Amino acid sequence: MLHRALLTLPALLPMAALASPGAVRFRVLREGREIGTCHVRLSGHAAKLSLQTEIAPHVKLAGFTAFRLRHDLAEEWANDRLQRLTSRHDRNGTVTEARVLAEGNVLVAEGPEGAARPPANAAPLTWWNGANFARPLIRPLTGKALAATPTRSAVPGGGVQFTLSGEVEAVARFVAEGRWVGFSTKGEGGSTVTYELIG
Repeated sequence: MLHRALLTLPALLPMAALASPGAVRFRVLREGREIGTCHVRLSGHAAKLSLQTEIAPHVKLAGFTAFRLRHDLAEEWANDRLQRLTSRHDRNGTVTEARVLAEGNVLVAEGPEGAARPPANAAPLTWWNGANFARPLIRPLTGKALAATPTRSAVPGGGVQFTLSGEVEAVARFVAEGRWVGFSTKGEGGSTVTYELIG
């Protein structure tokens, strides 16, 4: 589902190569029709990196909003380790929040399903960094470990595609340099939802 989906590169590029300061923006398409945007902003460097992700699709039928989603995520990383994640997910007015904090050598999570302690080297499923998918994954909606298995396949031009199956089903694509350039999943009612890169 769209609200549930919001991967290893050849020789696994380090975060410094994958997460240069800047931004990546996508159109969100449902069955080829634009319904919103996804915007990831990055600042800092590998030793101290901050990210802000905004996902904002909405579907209108006969002039009325039939579906509206706003998912805001903030991440802080230090030396290739997650330090903090906050997630606010508003689906048709129903809000859920979760957070993950690094405390010493462990991660502590709190979300709508209660507390959890993800592995210290875990990464949230926020898609922007393909190297993160060699790690244990965390669902940003809950802060808990993700029950899904990524598989890797090559794509023309030296890029890579990661297919996630299980609790979340989606496909993410990266160019050879490690930049996130595409995404697809199933939306409400089984419709195809894709992200189209615009900058």
